[in-house]
Amino acid sequence: MRFDGRVAVVTGAAAGFGLAVSTRLTAEGAKVVMVDRAAEQLEKAAAGLAGALPVVADVSVESEVDGYVAKAVEAHGKIDLFFNNAGIEGRMAPMTELAVEDFDRVWAVNARGVFMGLRAVLKVMKQHKSGAIVNTASMAAIRGAATFSPYVAAKHAVAGLTRCAALEGAPFGIRVNAVAPGHIDTRMARDLTAQINPDDPDGVFERTSASVPLGRYGTAEEVANLAVWLLSEEASYVSGATHLIDGALNA
Repeated sequence: MRFDGRVAVVTGAAAGFGLAVSTRLTAEGAKVVMVDRAAEQLEKAAAGLAGALPVVADVSVESEVDGYVAKAVEAHGKIDLFFNNAGIEGRMAPMTELAVEDFDRVWAVNARGVFMGLRAVLKVMKQHKSGAIVNTASMAAIRGAATFSPYVAAKHAVAGLTRCAALEGAPFGIRVNAVAPGHIDTRMARDLTAQINPDDPDGVFERTSASVPLGRYGTAEEVANLAVWLLSEEASYVSGATHLIDGALNA
């Protein structure tokens, strides 16, 4: 029970990485505040985890970010752990074919939302002079990808925000890291394969699997293994880094 008595906030908690991390933290004793904008899916996910508190919020809206942090503190008095995870993939297309609104929507969630979450949670953690934060970046934080510029730009921003927050949090005993998943079998990955080739998404999935040195997509649970370790005291001297989990794809 590594997290007995700890309070965790997880965004994007209704599915994927967020649900996998919420499940692990709950199993190891944490009280988890689960945040997502998909109300029905969130309620269902939280109902399966003992003591979980669902909070419906859109991480791209400043008042709602401040709101989910306030509700966590109101319910539990503190925040020890933060998995700053909510994100969207957006539309895949060459830059010349994207509207500014396409960029703005991805940026609002994947970069601005991460910043606002960090800002609000750091204020709480600084009061208690402790805490651990994990942001969800992507292998897109360290490389480019044609037709995926808004997402790539936002994930590069997440890596930069992670470094800045780690430096600002360190004097208060707060650690900040990021996970950078490669090809992981989630709803988002399946949607991307359908965008790449609507007529043969399974073929795209198979070819992508073959491109990974380990020969397969990863799982949300494998990403959770890394994120939960980074949130734990076992990673007490690890801060300021973006950690790839990609089956050696970027080795």
